[in-house]
Amino acid sequence: MKRLLTLALSALFILVGGMRAAHAADTIGTVDYDKLVRSYNKAQLFSDDMKTKEADLEKTRAEYVKQIREAKTKQPNNPVAVDQLQKSLEDKLSTKVNEYRSLQESQAQALEKEMNNAIETVAKGKNLSVILAKQTVFVGGTDITNDVLSRLNAGTATTTTK
Repeated sequence: MKRLLTLALSALFILVGGMRAAHAADTIGTVDYDKLVRSYNKAQLFSDDMKTKEADLEKTRAEYVKQIREAKTKQPNNPVAVDQLQKSLEDKLSTKVNEYRSLQESQAQALEKEMNNAIETVAKGKNLSVILAKQTVFVGGTDITNDVLSRLNAGTATTTTK
């Protein structure tokens, strides 16, 4: 009788543990963050804007190099003037690069915050207590990527995805 009671209690513990594990698996969600970045309209606009700004920086740098070369050619006997020009142009370029990086960082942080807020909102709506990166989950979990994308892209201008 004692053995039968032990066996029944063991089966009950296993059953309850299995139910807890199944319930825990039901409360785990996954999100494909890479897909969010590729498909979120604002993220695409940000990426395009940053590419334009990078091209502008490169154009500015090339123009400054051209100006320095021309100054060296036109004023070969005046290295001080050439050095002053070079320093002035390097300072201007450095200022532009720092402004670009600051803008890039602040906009990237704002986008990340928007995406994380949307993930949290969708997770709460689906009663998911944990959200993991989809790339780290082999099996299981509820994928909320498309729901998050729908929430993010609602009311934003569309752009072509690459």
